[in-house]
Amino acid sequence: MLRRYGVLSLRMTSRATLYLLCWLATVAAGISATLFSVYLPSLASDLMGSSEREAVAQLGSWAQSAFLGGWAIGAVLLGIIADRVGRKITLVASIVLCTLSTVVAAFVSDVTIFVLLRAITGTGAGAILLLTAVIVAEVWPSSSRALALGILINAFPLGFIIAGVMHGTIADFRISYLLGGIPILLAVAVWTLIPESERWSDTARDLDERREQRSHVFEPRYRRDLVIGVILFGSMLVALWAAYTWIPAWVGSISWPDHARHNRALANIMLGAGAVVGGIVSGTVSNALGRRVAAGLGYIGALIVSLFLFLAVSEPGVALFSLAFLLSFFIGYNQGVLTGYLPELFPTIVRGAATGFSFNTGRLVTTVTVFFVGVLVSVFGQYEYAILAFASFYLVGFVTLFFARETKGTELL
Repeated sequence: MLRRYGVLSLRMTSRATLYLLCWLATVAAGISATLFSVYLPSLASDLMGSSEREAVAQLGSWAQSAFLGGWAIGAVLLGIIADRVGRKITLVASIVLCTLSTVVAAFVSDVTIFVLLRAITGTGAGAILLLTAVIVAEVWPSSSRALALGILINAFPLGFIIAGVMHGTIADFRISYLLGGIPILLAVAVWTLIPESERWSDTARDLDERREQRSHVFEPRYRRDLVIGVILFGSMLVALWAAYTWIPAWVGSISWPDHARHNRALANIMLGAGAVVGGIVSGTVSNALGRRVAAGLGYIGALIVSLFLFLAVSEPGVALFSLAFLLSFFIGYNQGVLTGYLPELFPTIVRGAATGFSFNTGRLVTTVTVFFVGVLVSVFGQYEYAILAFASFYLVGFVTLFFARETKGTELL
């Protein structure tokens, strides 16, 4: 009896260690994703010789589009590699890609190389979010799996908060980028402390099953839900990354020079905190109201707050930072709702492939739209109007919900 209890305790301890490392890796991905946004004016000054709005917009467009493109491609390619060679080694490689490229970027003075490194960072970050979720899902008990994954997802915006604190206390972006490489130690910890997933076995059989899934996912009977999934998640991502990428730069541009760095940092902290809180409450609201109604509240809430934030606020203050928190609350909340909703639209045989397609097609679209935010900044001459233009995608997602089906209370097939 004692031996059985000891084995159980060891398994629980190992699972807790695995979860902690996955959670920390997700936080690290959030830091690497956000350091660029908070230091964007400084980066533009260093790499392009100017911190004027046009230079900031140009660098932001290219570098963040490269990041999101790398994210989408990395989540797909490294996900396939993980199915072939194992979860653990692929997660280690993803952490190394994300953190090492961040460190190398601290020494770069060429814009093209920096943009390329940004794409590599996105590849690693996107794969980290995918693989940590897969690893936790495969080892966690079904009774508490949803809660565990919900908390794990909320680790990413915690990276926003940490990046904001770093920006507020460290003026030199190169130092922060070097510190962003510290999580590479997680790669060593993952390699030595995390066991390979027991569910990952019999590779040949799994490959045959995945080929079958890919052949089924685009069949007419799944096509409607697939299109709806792509639009729902993609519309949120387009508006989300337009806001997260450019709000810190906008806040800095309307601040007094002596306060610009502090205000950019505070804006990023508010964005991170709002997303964390929104993600925490999303599951409760979704279970109470249903997936479609819950998601609809998220889209409309984000749209209304965007209108107030970008049309009624013209200077940093309580109103701006409160609205930034509220906007990110609705964004994080809706991401939580959709992350639980989209997998329920598909049966088991195509769930992985269809959900991955829905998530990553949206990210590829986002790559293009984030680039054009920078273009619109040059056209409008102001950040807020460019960001608001892409907030209209919240309305696209809301309208799409009228064509989606409710999945609350239905058994997974």
